[in-house]
Amino acid sequence: MLKLFRKLVIVLFFLFSQFVSFGQEYRNLHQEKLDNGVSVIFIEANSSDMLLVMFCVSCGSTDEVEKEGLANLLSKIYLKKLNDNGNTMHYGAEINSYVGYDQSIYYVLAKKENLDGILKNFGQIYSNFSFSKEDMAIQKKLVENNLLNKSQIDKNIMRKESMRSLYWHSKYGSDIEGNLESLKQISADDIRRFKEYNYANNRITIIIAGNIIKNDAIALVKKHFSVCKKTSSDIVRMQEPSHHDSTIALTRYSNQISVPMIEMYWRIPNYRREKDNALATEIFINAMSDMLQKNLIFNQKKIASISISYSSWNYDYGDLCITLTAPNSEKTSDVITAVLTEIKNIACEGITEEQANQAVKKIVDSYRFVGHDMFDVANQISKKIASGYDFDFLIGYPTFAKKYNLEKINDQAKAIFRNDPSVISTILPENTKNK
Repeated sequence: MLKLFRKLVIVLFFLFSQFVSFGQEYRNLHQEKLDNGVSVIFIEANSSDMLLVMFCVSCGSTDEVEKEGLANLLSKIYLKKLNDNGNTMHYGAEINSYVGYDQSIYYVLAKKENLDGILKNFGQIYSNFSFSKEDMAIQKKLVENNLLNKSQIDKNIMRKESMRSLYWHSKYGSDIEGNLESLKQISADDIRRFKEYNYANNRITIIIAGNIIKNDAIALVKKHFSVCKKTSSDIVRMQEPSHHDSTIALTRYSNQISVPMIEMYWRIPNYRREKDNALATEIFINAMSDMLQKNLIFNQKKIASISISYSSWNYDYGDLCITLTAPNSEKTSDVITAVLTEIKNIACEGITEEQANQAVKKIVDSYRFVGHDMFDVANQISKKIASGYDFDFLIGYPTFAKKYNLEKINDQAKAIFRNDPSVISTILPENTKNK
């Protein structure tokens, strides 16, 4: 009887722990769609009286058809109108913005008693967006200055060349801010047409994160956005970029650096509709990252640092970038060879269940909402929604991730990483040019 009781306690404890674990992941996320197509996502946090409010538009530089830089210039004008309008309402917080390949977001961190004024501001500018030629000229000049400053930095030049080489056929290879020639050609009518088509209700997601009652927050969104007329537009940018047959090597000598800098890019296949393959690749990349950091081969080759960034599920760039610096290496080619050899060995041998579990824990932890990183969570969600991912899939991803298939992980690793990088970009100190 005692043994039976102990077993029952163990079973109940297991079930409770699973429930608590699931509750910590996405228990406090909720999505609701207004009748006019605008989406609202609410994320509850109990650690602060501050709210993060994000106005997210599934519109970025890849939505530009002819002239580059439209999405970015529009966002600058739009942001200025939001802040000019918001300042008159005295809610005491500056709105910021960010434009990517797939989305434009406008966000503000303010006290929760100001939510009504913030949403009123977003709703007014969205419904009645207007600007003068002077407004556009001022923002054009700011973008122009930024482009000129970026063009003086060798690291920026090489990153731009790498993206063009990686996406030679696609808008993903263009500069989000556009270029000086295109910027000059953008007219006020171009901006208005671009906004009218791409800033449509079915592309709008409003995210509210913080310590506030969900129904109250959603009621305020309805108050200021239900009056917006129903609009929609197709998103036609989602396509699978082609892959290079061989590696493209880019080299630049620079007097702006003191040690060699190497970036290696792999194209990650488009997994929007292949959840298992998306998960398998993401788990392997996370496991490989830990293994590369710990492996002694990098100490032997005296590589100072190695960092890995990747586009999960191909929602943005759709690539993996491994960045290296090698201050004491006599031959940069030796460093590249050592790293590539190690990556291929890891892909060939595969990862263990223990390594997969550690990678899954890292992925699941990154999807848990805690007060200090609410912007990261909201931004992560907005990016994936901007690229067409389903909300239910997003909130279920931590649970889905725990049900991985180790064989599929290692099969995906071999399929992707048996190939060399699509692009290898190397910046070398100017004083090594003739060595």
